[in-house]
Amino acid sequence: MKHIESIKELEQNLETVEFYLSEGTNSENNKTTKLIRAGACFVAYKIDDELRFAPSRFVGYKNNKLEKHFNSEKDGRETNVIIEKLLDNKLGINEKLEISFLKYCRNLGIEPYKKKRKYWTHNLSQDFKANVNLEGDFPEGRIIERKHKFRERNSRVSQIAKENFKNQHGRLFCQICEFDFEKEYGEIGVDFIEAHHTIPVSEMQKGHLTKIEDLAMLCSNCHKMVHKRRPWLEMAELKQLRNKVNDNTN
Repeated sequence: MKHIESIKELEQNLETVEFYLSEGTNSENNKTTKLIRAGACFVAYKIDDELRFAPSRFVGYKNNKLEKHFNSEKDGRETNVIIEKLLDNKLGINEKLEISFLKYCRNLGIEPYKKKRKYWTHNLSQDFKANVNLEGDFPEGRIIERKHKFRERNSRVSQIAKENFKNQHGRLFCQICEFDFEKEYGEIGVDFIEAHHTIPVSEMQKGHLTKIEDLAMLCSNCHKMVHKRRPWLEMAELKQLRNKVNDNTN
């Protein structure tokens, strides 16, 4: 495997790590967290005052991917030398970064190995493209927000949840405001509704899988309003707020 030769190539690998963690398959997510749990040297990078960490043995190789990484010979000592040359700070033990790293691992639902870890710091030249379109920030970080949205977009689970809801109620409608897309828009609105994951990713236990009962049916407006606050509003809270406004205008 060829070593990275530039900051751009380093940042490309950082983005790859984040993609695996937030939008990858279960296998990609598990393999990446395995690398983080076992890692000894990390690049700590910050976006909007949020620290994240990537293992040097992965990000030190050019255009790295998990399949290539696990099927090739690697030497962390070599990648450490390369990364050290590219960054403007020295690898070392840092107690403050260690505290942030442990918090980062908790957000990912993993327990790192008990060992002395060392860190570099790096200021990204620009945010990752996949982050730019995110609306707002979860207190626990953008990876948590992306993981949550990924679970809501899980098409198979969402589809089953919608089918079950329709079988139970005879139609799809918002569980907060009772908006019915088919009733309002006709054919184009048939079977349309958004699935809201009622359990925050940060509160899920390790290995949690999305269940049908975790999803609620919401219209686009109510879905956005639920997520507008951090931590987000409970559905009952939003319904109460909406009813209060309606009562005051009547």
